Amino acid sequence: MDKTHLRRTLVILGILALASLAVAQSSDAKPFLGAWKGTLSIAGQELEIGINLKLDGAQKVVGTFDSITQGAMGIPLSSIEIKGKSITMTMEIPGDPVFKGTLDDTGKKLSGDFTQGGYAGTFAVEKQ
Repeated sequence: MDKTHLRRTLVILGILALASLAVAQSSDAKPFLGAWKGTLSIAGQELEIGINLKLDGAQKVVGTFDSITQGAMGIPLSSIEIKGKSITMTMEIPGDPVFKGTLDDTGKKLSGDFTQGGYAGTFAVEKQ
């Protein structure tokens, strides 16, 4: 096998590996996709929130966060990591907010912990 053929084979294998990762992420992500609404409880306050998750053209999960009570809508989620029924979402805004949640067995409720700027709270949302 010459070097050109070997190189071409390795490139094709690399592309197939990346494609299978994208498909795996999109299938693992399927239960999380859609619009979610609920509450965020932090520092003695309860805020109405929304989380919106979808797949982009490259089949990567992307999303936005809405703080409905505060009128802050469409804040981009900068990082979304899904492992089984667990999800971690971050935003690049002051205080570096992080959501760490778990999907319930029905697939319709997502709840967990929220941290931002040294404060800790909880969130619970339901699929719309």
